Amino acid sequence: MFSSTDRLYTVLCLALLSVEPRPWSEECELESNRNRIKQCFKQLQVADRGTFECFEVNSKGGCEEGNRMVVDENSECKASKCIENKDKNGEPCPEEQLTYNGVCELSNSKTACKNTGLGKNTGLGKRLQADLFGKVSCRCALDLGFVDVDGTCYQEYQQGPCKVGQQISRNGFQGWKCVNTTSTCGPGRIRWSDGRCYQVEQSGEMCDGRYELYEVKTGKYPMKPVQVRDNEQVEELFNVKCASVRVNSVGTFNNPCAAEAKTTGECLLKRKAPQQEQEDNLKALFCNLIPDEC
Repeated sequence: MFSSTDRLYTVLCLALLSVEPRPWSEECELESNRNRIKQCFKQLQVADRGTFECFEVNSKGGCEEGNRMVVDENSECKASKCIENKDKNGEPCPEEQLTYNGVCELSNSKTACKNTGLGKNTGLGKRLQADLFGKVSCRCALDLGFVDVDGTCYQEYQQGPCKVGQQISRNGFQGWKCVNTTSTCGPGRIRWSDGRCYQVEQSGEMCDGRYELYEVKTGKYPMKPVQVRDNEQVEELFNVKCASVRVNSVGTFNNPCAAEAKTTGECLLKRKAPQQEQEDNLKALFCNLIPDEC
């Protein structure tokens, strides 16, 4: 004879055996659909859930007016979904704007992020941005060279939270580390992304824009490559200072070379276009979703 406990155990076992594996949701069921979603990801875009056409994330895409297209974090294949993008009165936010605290604000807005958080200068370096899943918040602007350290933004290659004689450097996409500079660069200099040490021009104020390399001779941002003679060193012709606005905007960025050898024309110092920086940051985010494809 089976006891009541044995009978209950048997019923539970049979119930578990009868449970079928959870099927793919409709948009993820076909392999062709899943492949199309990955193809859009590789283009740094998201696939429309109905047509599978690729659109920029957080754009209106194939959504209705007053909505924007984002990645559905609950989807097995990370399909897209439409989320509302309207102000507190129900008015649709225009393209390139995000609803934040009931108001339509420009994406990457600086003013929307003033005095966010606690303490002094907490809004420094922050811009209004939406992540792949549509969450809107004030974040440290990676494309302006800021590194997020527990919610506070520091300019990369500056001392930041590091000890004297060190500078903060990005470690991976979202991490950071302190690296020694005094022993190799000397006082008043920082090691730049090209490996050279440049003098820093300090204004006495916190930089809320972006540190750029400026030509020492003219004091201006070089729109054309600086000519470097054979007896000159690149690091002596440039210094680092804060640019309050993006000086090398997409519209004015024509030549990726900042300095070239006068005799041979060889590019000695390259700079990255803002659009390329933004794409690199976006690619890192998408790679978190499809690591096997990156």
